[in-house]
Amino acid sequence: MSEANAGSLANPSTQPPRGLVAAVGGYMRRHGQGNRVLALLLICLHAAMVWGQGKAWGQGMILAHYGLFLLWQPFFSGQLNLPWPRALGVLAVGMGLAFLGNIWASALWAVLLAGLLGGVAVGVKSLRERLGLWLGVLYLLLLLFTWMLPQGFGLPVLDGGQPSLLRDGLLLLPLCLALLPPPRYEQRAGVLDLLYTLLFVLVIGVLALGSYTAMQLSHTSYAQGVAISVGTLLVSLLIVAWLWQPRGETPGLRHLFSRYVLSLGLPLEQWLKELSDAAEREADPDLFLRAAMAGFTHLPWSTGVTWHTPHTRGEFGSVSRHAVAFSHQGVEVTFYTDAPVNPAFALHLRLLTEIIGYFHAAKTRERALQANAYTQAIYETGSRLTHDVKNLLQSLKTLCSAAEHSLPSQAMSLQTLMQRQLPQIAKRLEITLDKLKSPEKTADRREILAREWWHNLKLRYARDNLNFRIDEADTLLWLPQELFESVADNLIQNALRKRVGQPEVNIRVELRTEPVPSLIVCDSCEAAVPEVVEKLFHAPVSTHDGLGIGLYQAAKQAGELGYGLELSRNNDGEVCFTLWQERL
Repeated sequence: MSEANAGSLANPSTQPPRGLVAAVGGYMRRHGQGNRVLALLLICLHAAMVWGQGKAWGQGMILAHYGLFLLWQPFFSGQLNLPWPRALGVLAVGMGLAFLGNIWASALWAVLLAGLLGGVAVGVKSLRERLGLWLGVLYLLLLLFTWMLPQGFGLPVLDGGQPSLLRDGLLLLPLCLALLPPPRYEQRAGVLDLLYTLLFVLVIGVLALGSYTAMQLSHTSYAQGVAISVGTLLVSLLIVAWLWQPRGETPGLRHLFSRYVLSLGLPLEQWLKELSDAAEREADPDLFLRAAMAGFTHLPWSTGVTWHTPHTRGEFGSVSRHAVAFSHQGVEVTFYTDAPVNPAFALHLRLLTEIIGYFHAAKTRERALQANAYTQAIYETGSRLTHDVKNLLQSLKTLCSAAEHSLPSQAMSLQTLMQRQLPQIAKRLEITLDKLKSPEKTADRREILAREWWHNLKLRYARDNLNFRIDEADTLLWLPQELFESVADNLIQNALRKRVGQPEVNIRVELRTEPVPSLIVCDSCEAAVPEVVEKLFHAPVSTHDGLGIGLYQAAKQAGELGYGLELSRNNDGEVCFTLWQERL
């Protein structure tokens, strides 16, 4: 047989009720008869305690009252079977109520029942549903203080005439309770707040015993003793309420209690401080996990801890026979203790395991991102160097073509061209090799006069029929040599590739020195499609016309040196790219 957990109710539709009690209980729940059952059990209690006390039929009413209580109770569902020890305990309580015949046993039962109703009431949100439960609590308190306690203290009770009418008039409360909607706690995971229930039981018990104590010490009547006890309890509760959360910035008992609960068996603040220090100190997820687990070995309740992830495992301390294990985000932790772990402490350990799991997952993702960033850097560096080498190869091909087709009469011009271009090509090749050796090196910032760079560019592409223009407003301007050579070669080579299928394409290269240094390369081809324009300069683009990763790398290089690269015009017959200085 399976054991039913306290405070949980199964869905009646998932499993058919078993037995007569389960069938009746299921019917009551399905048809919203909870308050009527509660009212009926209170009426049976009144009949047994007031009208049938000391009589045989009164004991029968007690058994009926207890049977109704089992139908109403919120501890376990009627669809679940109880183990024999718990079932015998339930039967023992009913038999004790029926055959003990002690007023104090009945008073204790009334106190427990009132505390139970109060504990259920605090978990109900609707005011009308909660009102019915509080009416039940009020009836039990009035019955306790007007009938049970006076009998227990040996005092005269209400009897005959009008006092009896007032006593029996208490039954109006259960009758009103039956007319109110029942609380919808059947579908809740926990309908009983154990802490509030114990608090209500203790307050009612203190009030009952305090009434007798006040009556004996002050030598007053029972009514005055009850009034003194109620007044003293109210003042005490007001003081506790003020100390719980005083006004101003002074921390009250609430703050101290919260810290105590959070640190119950575990110095939470100290451990979290050690965890945050380990997270800042250790970048490797496995080393961080080891440093975090080391903090558990210093706790008094811990004998050891073991953990394992998909890639590593480790342990500290020694293994004991009391253990509890939790897992989160691929991290499984087993805590070994010198005593069994209570549910509240187990919840703390679960939360701490989740924190460790989140930190470990973050460290793992960080390491993966670093690896991806390294791979991305290698990829981008390789792509960039490939374009640089292609541009150098194109320049060498241009020089070779000039040497092959030159006439003897052009020997001096060819020599001058070689003297100018070969050192430049050698220098650019040296820069490319430096990048290959140190990919993480920042962009080269060597500068060259704008007039000299423009002259070299015209010589390098003298045989490609390009239209060169310069404003010559400030020819003494210094330009970042690597940036302008790389971007110019990239843009011009892209434009020249368009001439493969369209020889009539016109290409214009323009250098502006005012108001800011700008390089403009235009061609007379068709406009780029929107799909390419959206990704241009932001991600590598693979197209048939050469607008690929080169522009992406050129835009990144320009941004590092304070320049911008954009598609300034995108019309059929005029496609222009512009490199300009963004900040001075």
